[in-house]
Amino acid sequence: MSDTAKYVEDMIAWRRHLHMYPEASFEEHETVKYLREVLTERAPSAKLSHPTPTSMIAVFDTGRPGPKIGLRTDTDGLIMSEDRPDLEFASRNENRMHGCGHDGHMAVVLSAMAWVEDNLEDMTGTIVGIFQHAEETPPGGAKEMVATGLFDDYDYIFGFHLWATLPIGTIDIKEGPASANSDLWEMTFKGKGAHASTPEDSISPTVAAANMTNQLLNIASVRVSGLEPAVVTTTFMEAGSADALNVIPPVAKIGGVVRTHNDDVQVKVQEIMHDLVAAAERANPGMEIELDYLVGYPMVWNDPQRTAIVRELAEARYPGKIISDPAMLGGEDFAEFSRVAPATYIFVGAGNPEKGFDAGHHNPRFGIDEDSLEIALQLTIDVLKNRERLGGIHSTDA
Repeated sequence: MSDTAKYVEDMIAWRRHLHMYPEASFEEHETVKYLREVLTERAPSAKLSHPTPTSMIAVFDTGRPGPKIGLRTDTDGLIMSEDRPDLEFASRNENRMHGCGHDGHMAVVLSAMAWVEDNLEDMTGTIVGIFQHAEETPPGGAKEMVATGLFDDYDYIFGFHLWATLPIGTIDIKEGPASANSDLWEMTFKGKGAHASTPEDSISPTVAAANMTNQLLNIASVRVSGLEPAVVTTTFMEAGSADALNVIPPVAKIGGVVRTHNDDVQVKVQEIMHDLVAAAERANPGMEIELDYLVGYPMVWNDPQRTAIVRELAEARYPGKIISDPAMLGGEDFAEFSRVAPATYIFVGAGNPEKGFDAGHHNPRFGIDEDSLEIALQLTIDVLKNRERLGGIHSTDA
């Protein structure tokens, strides 16, 4: 019998329940209540506590010497409506959807906790399930949890993402960077309105905002080395009204994201944006431009030595199925854990067009092949079985 067979039925049931009742970031009260109920029944040896109102940790202290290992999952859903009438377990919460796979992540870690309970007499050290809230909303729940200091003494933290754009059976493992520094920005242009027939009487914020949008595109292509990934994208524009097309408005707003892999490039992009704002004010006397720049999730850093061990375990379990794609330019606040403890974050393929699961993340038709849950659970169990190797490496050796 495999390590996972006895857990699959419950794991799928847990995932489907969680999928039906998604909650947005910082609102995961019913979600954490359900997680607590499952663990109280299925992993009674775990000590449960709540570092923040909607997060939870489940601690198995074996009382025997060994490393302190964490298994992290995210718990929040998205503020969007699901378009999967073919699924009997589709979301029942209005304008809420597990459109990124967090329901599956929770089900896998719940099952891993059940496995630990069933094998506790063979465990050493401390094993912790980390049920983290608010992954989807910067500055994110991981930062809030890490700020408690509870994770400063961990020897290793493992995380994964069910990845709908990878085919089922494929596993993406990368040493070093695994995601991007993920920042948000907004600019407000305060000028002078006028009648549209006399633009010379205005200090037009719409023209300045449009020009700025074009200048921002040049940052990555001209101001940053082509060897360094950098994305500066405008995703939001707001000015005037369709009901007043003959009015030049006094205020315009634009906003978007910045994604980088290098901390120095992250700083440089921010400095360039401030320079562009100052130049635009000089070019438009009387206009004030405010740049609100939010430094969001840092880059996930996979400890190279420990991640090489995870790769070795995955290759042994699923030979020929392991890839190493370039680090994604998406954000992931697991990064906060990877900054306080050695960590590995991997991507488990969950896409399957033959079953109707071919939509990307944050898409109303997003879905995962549930066979990916068992793959993720087996990899997680293999990590637990090798906790002494993964947690026993001293930083000076890495």
